[in-house]
Amino acid sequence: MRFKMGLTVLLCTMLVQGASAGELPSMFGEKQEQMQVWPLAASGDDDWEAPSLGVAEAPTESYGKPEKSPRRAFLMSMLLPGVGEFYAGSKKKAAIFFGIEAAAVGLYFSWNGKGNDLEDDFRAVADEHWDVETYMAWRTTTRAIRNNSFTHALPCSSYVETYLETGKFGGCESSEVQQYYELLGKYDQFTAGWDDLKDERTGNAIVAYTEIDSVENVVSELRLDYEVRRDDSNKYLKRATNVAGLILVNHVISAIDAARTARGRAQGVDPAALERRTRFLFTLHQGSRGEVPMLMAYKPFD
Repeated sequence: MRFKMGLTVLLCTMLVQGASAGELPSMFGEKQEQMQVWPLAASGDDDWEAPSLGVAEAPTESYGKPEKSPRRAFLMSMLLPGVGEFYAGSKKKAAIFFGIEAAAVGLYFSWNGKGNDLEDDFRAVADEHWDVETYMAWRTTTRAIRNNSFTHALPCSSYVETYLETGKFGGCESSEVQQYYELLGKYDQFTAGWDDLKDERTGNAIVAYTEIDSVENVVSELRLDYEVRRDDSNKYLKRATNVAGLILVNHVISAIDAARTARGRAQGVDPAALERRTRFLFTLHQGSRGEVPMLMAYKPFD
C-alpha cells in the first residue's frame, strides 16, 4: 500500500515538472509522434492539413482478377473439351472445342448404333439360313476334298456341338465368334452351308449338299445379301472407331491449349494474340472407303 502511494506521488511530481517544461513524458518512446492527438483546425484556417498517422491507407484502385491456373485449365479440358478454355477466358475456342466434342460424340453413337444393328441383322440371317452341320458334312465328301482347297479353318469349331444344341458358342472367345460370322460371307468355301444354293451353270436349285461338286459353281442370294450387310456394318463400326480416336485427340489438344491460354493470360499476353496461336478445324476427309472425320490444327502466319 505504501509502495503504491509512493509511486503515485512520483508520477504526479513528474507530470507537474513536465507541464512546467512545456512537454509531457512519453511512455511510447519512438512512437510518440505517431500517437499524439493533434488539435482540430481553427475556424477559417483552410490551409490546415492533418498530418499522416503512419497507418497504411487502403488502395483506391480495385484488385485485378485472380490469375487462372494452367493446371486446373488442363484438367478441366481433359475431362470435357472447351471447359478449360472457358475458365481461362477464351470463350471462342471453348465453343469450338465443345462443338467438336458434341458433334463427335453424336456421330460415334449414331454410327456405332447403326453398325451394331446391321451386325445383329446379318447374324440373325446366318443363324436362320446357314447350317454349320451341312457345311461340316459337305467338307468331308470326296467331291469337296478333290475339287476344293481349304485355306481357312472354321473358328469356334470345337464348340459346334454346343452351338447346335443351345444356339450359343459357350466358352468360345468373342473375337472367335466375330470371325465365325465374318468368314461365312467372306470366303467361297463356306458357301455350301447356305440353304438357297443354285447351280450357277444351270440355274437349278441344289437340294442336297452331295450335289455340290465345287463351291465355285454354286451361288447363294442370301450369302450375297449377307455380305452386303456385313460390309455396311463394318463400315459404320470403323467410322465409330475413328471418331472415338478423334474424341481422344480433341481432349488432349483442348487440355494443352487451355493450359497455354491460362499461362498466357497470367503473363499478360494480348487475348487477340492468344486466339491466333493455333486454330482448329473439324472436317470430313474423302478417303478410299468413304468420308473420314478429321480434326485439323494449323497456325496462321498473318
